[in-house]
Amino acid sequence: MTTTVGIGSTQFKECGSILVVLIWATSLQEPQCAMLVAATTLIYATTYAIIRKTGLFQPSWNSGPSSSGRDNAPGWRSRVLGSVNAVLLVFGSVLCFLEWPYDPVAEGWTGPDRVWSNPVTSASLFVGYLQWDLCWLIWHRKSAANNDPGAIIHHSIFIAVTHYVLHGYFFKRPFAWLSMAELSTPFLNARWFLAASDRKDGVPYLLVSLGFSITFLATRVVGYTLGLYDLWQSYTLWKDSGIGLHGVVLGLHMAYLLNLFWSTKVVSALQRAMRKRKKK
Repeated sequence: MTTTVGIGSTQFKECGSILVVLIWATSLQEPQCAMLVAATTLIYATTYAIIRKTGLFQPSWNSGPSSSGRDNAPGWRSRVLGSVNAVLLVFGSVLCFLEWPYDPVAEGWTGPDRVWSNPVTSASLFVGYLQWDLCWLIWHRKSAANNDPGAIIHHSIFIAVTHYVLHGYFFKRPFAWLSMAELSTPFLNARWFLAASDRKDGVPYLLVSLGFSITFLATRVVGYTLGLYDLWQSYTLWKDSGIGLHGVVLGLHMAYLLNLFWSTKVVSALQRAMRKRKKK
């Protein structure tokens, strides 16, 4: 049985503290970039508030008296917005790939000419969403239904990494394969929607589980591995760009290890779903 956590002073303090840090990090960007990041964060926060107030995109049980409905409602709303972000980033990823190859080649790694292009736009949208979602995760971290330490670690890493690369227009080329990793998110959320609706026994659940496993392993394990290989193949192009960029590379490897850890759970969950289906 899950327990809904009420609003408390601790939540305000934690979210307020992280919000101060995020505002400071955003303010360090050039004005055009800072405005896009801040606007994206505000749009997601406002949209969440509208969905919460109106019940849009939510099943009727979310407004009912059941405890499961009340506990799952915040997660449902959050995943609706997460799916929107994922679709935008996958579309942006395609546009980023279309910029390959860069001329000069260094533009894809260290951005010496500071040319605004698709990776800058997509990265701004990405970090704007992550800022909102990190605040949401911290607000709900004491809720048994919505506590997700792994996502908090993931978001913290990529917020720091993305703010740094945006500040110098670094790593445009890697952002193409990094953002393509969001291809698995809609399948993950669709699986959660079905589970929260007590529809885990049907064919749709098995299909979205299969879709999630395939896209996760293809983008966050295989694609990520190939991307890191490309990163180190181009080491001479970014090795002299300062310790900050080396910190970014460290962060990317930490996220890779997190993906590998998650991949074991992804495969196990798919195997359970398939075994359960065979017993029917």
